[in-house]
Amino acid sequence: MTYFVVLKIIHYFHLELAYFDKDYLYPFLKKVFFALLLLHVASFVSDMVSTIKHLNSFGSILSSIVFISLLLIFFAMNSYKEQMEKEIALKQKKFEQKHLQNYTDEIVGLYNEIRGFRHDYAGMLVSMQMAIDSGNLQEIDRVYNEVLVKANHKLRSDKYTYFDLNNIEDSALRSLVAQSIVYARNNGVEFTLEVKDTITELSIELLDLVRIMSVLLNNAVEGSADSYKKQMEVAVIKMDVETVIVIQNSCKMTMNPSEDLFILGFSTKGRNRGLGLNNVKEILDKYDNIILETEMEDSTFRQIIRFKREFE
Repeated sequence: MTYFVVLKIIHYFHLELAYFDKDYLYPFLKKVFFALLLLHVASFVSDMVSTIKHLNSFGSILSSIVFISLLLIFFAMNSYKEQMEKEIALKQKKFEQKHLQNYTDEIVGLYNEIRGFRHDYAGMLVSMQMAIDSGNLQEIDRVYNEVLVKANHKLRSDKYTYFDLNNIEDSALRSLVAQSIVYARNNGVEFTLEVKDTITELSIELLDLVRIMSVLLNNAVEGSADSYKKQMEVAVIKMDVETVIVIQNSCKMTMNPSEDLFILGFSTKGRNRGLGLNNVKEILDKYDNIILETEMEDSTFRQIIRFKREFE
């Protein structure tokens, strides 16, 4: 009967044990475990005392205290859970607002740059037309290389990658990718982003998404920064039944794809620097709808995350 009541209480407070399997909750859980241990001792004493005739009422009182204390512990767990969820949501909101401002400033700058290019475009065409009319091949070649080729190279700059962020509706993912673009640029890495379709929210907890994408994106930036090519590409692709994120970067070392990259301490950046990848594996092990694939081709390292979409 007691077991049934406890299960009902856990169900009422939505206290799934899987939720509390997180690093930042361990200190709190230690206190809960200690309190439950004391309650267990008190319950045992209550049972022993209740067998003594003149102490029977005291045993009943002690049992009531144990039950009330158990309820208070569940209330505390539920309150702590809600508090942590609010703090995580608030931190993520601040993070998104910070990078939204950077994103907005970058878009405004790119808009002004393109507007200036439109103004110069007519002049470029006039220069080319005059060179063609003159029939001077050297002049045509000069105008082509000094004007059109430079203009084309400028428009293909990785700065214009920011425009594809508009297609990511998931604000958390958009902020993480935007941060990665800035991080890559600060480290001299050429960053290319491709998002052709509208990407809605992914079927994963917010904190888990932030943790795994932060690790994978930061590792890709740092790996490419250490390489000769210094290139990184991110593509977000919407398939029929899944959303696929591809993170690819150049790296300075070649390894066998069969190596266990996710063992504790393994990293392409050096010994005992691979704690992040191990954490990624532990997080993804909780999800049946998410698959992570790792590929290595020459000096290119590729991570492919497949999120199976939920359909109603």
